[in-house]
Amino acid sequence: MGRPFCLTGPSRWEFCDLTWAGLGILSYAIGSLPTAYLFTRYILGQDIRQMGDFNSGAANVFRNVGAKAGVAVGAIDIIKGGVVVVLAMVLVDDTYMEMMAGGVALAGHNFPVHLKFRGGRGAATAVGVLIASLPLIGLPIGAICLVVLYVTRKAIYPLAIFLIGLPVLAWPVEGSVALAIYAVAIPVAVGLSHFFTTRILDPGAGEKA
Repeated sequence: MGRPFCLTGPSRWEFCDLTWAGLGILSYAIGSLPTAYLFTRYILGQDIRQMGDFNSGAANVFRNVGAKAGVAVGAIDIIKGGVVVVLAMVLVDDTYMEMMAGGVALAGHNFPVHLKFRGGRGAATAVGVLIASLPLIGLPIGAICLVVLYVTRKAIYPLAIFLIGLPVLAWPVEGSVALAIYAVAIPVAVGLSHFFTTRILDPGAGEKA
């Protein structure tokens, strides 16, 4: 933890200790990539914001475009969340900055500037963030969730298993108070995002979900 990140160029310039702001901007930029919107707009010629519950997320694609499309978008969103945390590990190797990066990526997914801050609800991105942050727990639970998804053909069940199961196991397995709190905070943020979008921004969306 705390290993400095430095780049030395031909003119002997150095960039050390990547700042919180710099990492935050990078994390938001990656997290805010509107995967569901881009997929449906440029591959299918449709606007996901005009379909189903009007949410620009993988779950809406899964329900209203198709299972394969939904899984593809969800997989990219999971990778997106994981990449941000891994980049933070490589660049700064600091647990708290890694957690910040994951949280900001989730915020970017939910509130992307490209779509006037109306993005997805963050479940898939949260899965990627948590797998990268707690791989000893995240990878086995993720594998179980893939089986559940294959059997049930419903995204809600594996997401529930992951977002509930991982926080429960975080403290016993990792033994870190900070990571245990983080493992709870990320799913709570997803739940709050769902509440915010279905009860405040689009009160009728919950009925269509």
